[in-house]
Amino acid sequence: MRLIVENSRHSVEETQPRRRRSFFKGLFRGTGWLMATPFAWSGADRIKRGWSLIGDLFRLLRARPVRDTHFKTEGKSTFDLQATAVSYGISVHQLEACLAARRLQTARIAYAALVLGALFLAGWIWHALSLPWTTTRVTSALYFLPVCAVFVLVAFYNALLNYQIRAGRLAGWREYLATPDGFWPK
Repeated sequence: MRLIVENSRHSVEETQPRRRRSFFKGLFRGTGWLMATPFAWSGADRIKRGWSLIGDLFRLLRARPVRDTHFKTEGKSTFDLQATAVSYGISVHQLEACLAARRLQTARIAYAALVLGALFLAGWIWHALSLPWTTTRVTSALYFLPVCAVFVLVAFYNALLNYQIRAGRLAGWREYLATPDGFWPK
């Protein structure tokens, strides 16, 4: 609470009893820096922040411009190789080579995931039929089914990507299943 004196420009604090600091607190208040580590004395934290700033600025200077990494399509969802190659900063021939490599990769992943899914499913069936039918065994068997389903879904997804690369256009899963070109990845 402040009391303003009328004929004075300054406000006068109301007199309140001052808190007295303890002797030890007053003694160590001015010498607190002595208890700090030598790391704090040397100003190394400022140096570290400065180096971090310099590193961030250097990374910004050296960074390449952000490219549009989406695959370009034109009418009827066909791949626009020329526009995609320009957005990636490569030639059309290099893009076609990347697509051929990706097609081979998706075929390998699809077959490997399908084989793993079939092995896990066979193991699940053998495990489910060989053990006694108790409540805990049935629930543990049911908990393992999604693992088998994940392998099959990964295989199907990669087979669909393989078909899209082969056809040179975007295609849905229904179109992929109904294709006369062949279901299996090539």
